[in-house]
Amino acid sequence: MITGWRNFDLSKRVHNIEKAFNKEKISAPEEFCIIANTPCYFGFGNNKRPKAYWEDPALMVKFQEDAFVSHLSQVDDDTMPYFMPWFGTGVLASAFGCTVREATGDGDDPAVHGYCIHSVADIARLKMPDPYRDGQMPKVLKFIDYARSHSDLPIGLTDMNSPLSTMMQLCGENAYYWMYDEPQAIHDLMEMITESFIRWVKVQKQHTGHDLDETGGLQGVTSPKGVGVWVSDDDLVTMTPALYEEFVVPYYSRLFTEFGGGHLHYCGNGNHQTPNILKIKGVRAINNSPMGKADVFAELVKTAGCGKLTIEIQDGAPVDIEGYYPLLFEGLDDIRGLMLATFIEDNLGMDNAGNTVIVRRDAIADAKRLVKTVRECVGRKLR
Repeated sequence: MITGWRNFDLSKRVHNIEKAFNKEKISAPEEFCIIANTPCYFGFGNNKRPKAYWEDPALMVKFQEDAFVSHLSQVDDDTMPYFMPWFGTGVLASAFGCTVREATGDGDDPAVHGYCIHSVADIARLKMPDPYRDGQMPKVLKFIDYARSHSDLPIGLTDMNSPLSTMMQLCGENAYYWMYDEPQAIHDLMEMITESFIRWVKVQKQHTGHDLDETGGLQGVTSPKGVGVWVSDDDLVTMTPALYEEFVVPYYSRLFTEFGGGHLHYCGNGNHQTPNILKIKGVRAINNSPMGKADVFAELVKTAGCGKLTIEIQDGAPVDIEGYYPLLFEGLDDIRGLMLATFIEDNLGMDNAGNTVIVRRDAIADAKRLVKTVRECVGRKLR
């Protein structure tokens, strides 16, 4: 990780991030890692930006550079600057043949629109994507190359929708039926998606200049060397543990091991999968959005945290900042390895029950409130 960018000293931020990943005890609230992302790379829930943001790399790079200058100048948290080549959550799915609805710039992002696998026979006809020809992949590489040539920002990976979630984009709910009726076909599909995921990450790292076990940034979190990949795995909440153990755990073990270790993200209550997640070789962190379920989150920390894995809290930032975080922290007895990595959006927030609500917020002001509130919660825990 870099320790400075432009005129900003980032060494304290690096220290706090490493402390969280090393699962060390903290002695002061200021050592607790808080990443309060203000509007940065994605359009969803944020103010309008030019449609050309997703067409002209100069616009995307300049927007993100300016956003980090603004944030680092005003918010005393642990956010680290990096360039995110952002094209929504369907880059890998688009390379397999899913159509993509382009962003309008009006609070949205590019998004997968429709399945491309409708039968088991379609799985057998699937081909390994070419990062230089297929779907959105060439555009991602174009933006990475521009950023490396024209910006001083470290460069991260594009969205890493997991092999499981990519499979659901390709197949829809049919994938669940086929797990029972055509299990070998699903294994074949997961094998191909996982292999294409690994190849795609390796190509990006060739263009960014990073080793396999490092990256400039992953979904709002800059990680220490030894954590080289991320998967967004929201579909795990809908699966039985037995299916997840058979069709997911072996593939993620291979994937995480390839890159030295990784994060696994999901939203909501996935506690039924925690034993499976702990079986994944190379898993370093669980990134969870508790969505108002303080008791569920406390159980996750008790089972997978407390010195085992790093646990990252990544809700969309609540509207009632001073009310939400005290409730979330109240049931936690051990905050080793715990960190906050939330996103504060211009026009969306979360109520205390985890519902998304429309707001008009000053993201920088709310980030300052959030940092103050969470440090007070940590201080109470330390006392």
